Amino acid sequence: MSSRTWVLAAVSCMVALGSTACRGDDDTDVARAEVGPEGGTVVSADSVLTIAILPGALEETIQLTIERSDDPPEVFGPAYAVHPNLDLAVPATVTYRFPLPPDTSQTAVGYVDPDEFAEGRARWRPLPLGRVDVERNLVTGVDSQLSLFYGLLEDVTDIPDPTDTDGPATGGGSSGSDGDGTTSRGDSGTTSGDPDTSVGPTTNSSTTDPGDSGSESSGGETTGPGLDCDNLPMGPLMVQEFMFTGTPLDDNAEDMTFSSLGSIIVRNGADLVQISPAGNVTTIPTMVALPDTLGLRWTNDGNIVAAAFSGELLLIEPSGAVSQLWGGLAIPNGVYPAIDGNIFFTDFSIPEAAFIDGAGTMITELGVGGVVAPQANGIVYDPDRNFVYYVSYGQGILWRVDVTDLGNPGMPQNILMIGPTSMGDQVGLDGMAMDACGNLYIVDQNQGAPGSLFRVELDAAGAPIGGAELLVEAFPDGVANAVFGQGPGWEAYDTTLFLVGLPGRIFMVDVGVPGAPTAVTG
Repeated sequence: MSSRTWVLAAVSCMVALGSTACRGDDDTDVARAEVGPEGGTVVSADSVLTIAILPGALEETIQLTIERSDDPPEVFGPAYAVHPNLDLAVPATVTYRFPLPPDTSQTAVGYVDPDEFAEGRARWRPLPLGRVDVERNLVTGVDSQLSLFYGLLEDVTDIPDPTDTDGPATGGGSSGSDGDGTTSRGDSGTTSGDPDTSVGPTTNSSTTDPGDSGSESSGGETTGPGLDCDNLPMGPLMVQEFMFTGTPLDDNAEDMTFSSLGSIIVRNGADLVQISPAGNVTTIPTMVALPDTLGLRWTNDGNIVAAAFSGELLLIEPSGAVSQLWGGLAIPNGVYPAIDGNIFFTDFSIPEAAFIDGAGTMITELGVGGVVAPQANGIVYDPDRNFVYYVSYGQGILWRVDVTDLGNPGMPQNILMIGPTSMGDQVGLDGMAMDACGNLYIVDQNQGAPGSLFRVELDAAGAPIGGAELLVEAFPDGVANAVFGQGPGWEAYDTTLFLVGLPGRIFMVDVGVPGAPTAVTG
């Protein structure tokens, strides 16, 4: 788990409305955390409310508290008091996890403005850009400040107004009205009466609920509770586009990563940017100009590792500091930081597959040369079966290396050949991802043609079951790499693969199963 994702201790005292107040033992516990300019995630003691604060949102470190409260007006589900209340330079993502009402068409996360509460005009208003995931009982929104109270609004068109004696509220929010009177706060001006029509889907349509029942893989190995690994949706699967401010990215978006701070991190031309679940884009300043990069992933200690065309692996810290983690390479390509701290990578030109320790002091080669690593590209580490998988771009080969003994890895084995689809003249295997069932997802970049997506089902011994299943034959635009939605604020997307490529558009495919644990999830 990232050192910048804070685990909150439950305590029995809180800072409430500017004064320190100790509660009795029978009161709800308080969640506390120190959050600074580098961002962080704060979760209520009962895990219902999550606030993800992105890097750059705060100018200084604060102590943030969350506790249940009966002070605001009545609302669907428990209400939560948050302190301190202040404006944010980058909007926070607010996630509410609670059994939802039967009709969620007008459901949203609600907030109470601290100034209105102080003036005796407390009322609930909906946050903008909400997403509703009925299967997982999740509702998300974004807030440009830390509001005084948060709760769940069953129907945003029927919110009582304490200043109106004639009926439900029909006006109010600082961002103006949408015509039917329902308003919400947010720079985008999007109203909560029509949540999130511009940024991705409003619901998660997957019929596979990871919380239903346990299962075994096709190879007979138990895959853990909540996974139905034998009944994953078959291709062709639907493709949706994730929209964000300034879509598409300018250039250089060869790869992307989720972070434990609640954002997508990706290249946008010369810049490194972060994208919130609501589609807000902010630049991550770095102390030096970054070279062009290929692989880009989040590490277990809360940094970013990038494979640079300058022949090195770079470490990018939240402070903006950039340092060389490993040099002397040719064209480093795929990167995969493991939970244990090791960083697996490929080099397209040497060619090789290898890994270094997290401190960048030692390298272990897994496969070197054109015989066992030609045009090495995407790479994934499977700690459960003790294998590393990587692909050869133009050759269409999936390789496997036994790393039961990390200090003495086995020889690479060619375990599968994947040919070009009808939409691509030449195969070009690129990025890889692994799901919680232990299956591989491989992007075929098709050497410039519209990309494709394959799933390779693996048995308990790590061997392919049949050939590669074509899930998406042709994306609307070029794609190169894929990552599962992970991290705070992205719970509604945990069964969704996000794909990006040089054209700068981000696409989504719901594959019906969450991703395997990574350095993002810990």
